[in-house]
Formats: sequence, C-alpha cells, structure tokens
Amino acid sequence: MGKWGVAVRCPECGHEMEEGLLQGVQRVAWVRKRHRLSLWPKKGEILLANNPLQDFIFPAWICKDCKKIIMEYGDKEIREG
Repeated sequence: MGKWGVAVRCPECGHEMEEGLLQGVQRVAWVRKRHRLSLWPKKGEILLANNPLQDFIFPAWICKDCKKIIMEYGDKEIREG
C-alpha cells in the first residue's frame, strides 16, 4: 500500500508494487546523462542526497516482475544553475 492507503501499481505491467526504502551512502542525484568527474547536478538536474557521513533513505516501491523502482524525493529542489 502507498502512503494514501491504496496499492501502488507498476506503470509498466500494472501489478501491485512492494513498498520499501531506497537506501545508500554519500551522494545520489538524478542526472540527464552520466557525469564523468563529478556528481554535482547541472541545470535541470536534482541532487537527492549529499552527506559523506550519513546514509540516505527515500520511500520507494519496487516491481520485481518489471525490475522498476518508483521513489519519492520529497522536498528536493531542481537545480536552476
């Protein structure tokens, strides 16, 4: 069930997705194409977490059939730079 008490369905196959967490360490960003030297986001990209001393955790749903993950990134801002 999602945070609204309804099942989250996979956009690919329509099966119910399993709720959990996406967890990692240091830095994570959504980028338009691979960054070779730095993970600092460019214009229109989103730095989701940046803390070398602490892990990051995001609510997420997984479809193990389609191998898709949907996550929420909350109050993170899109870089305008």
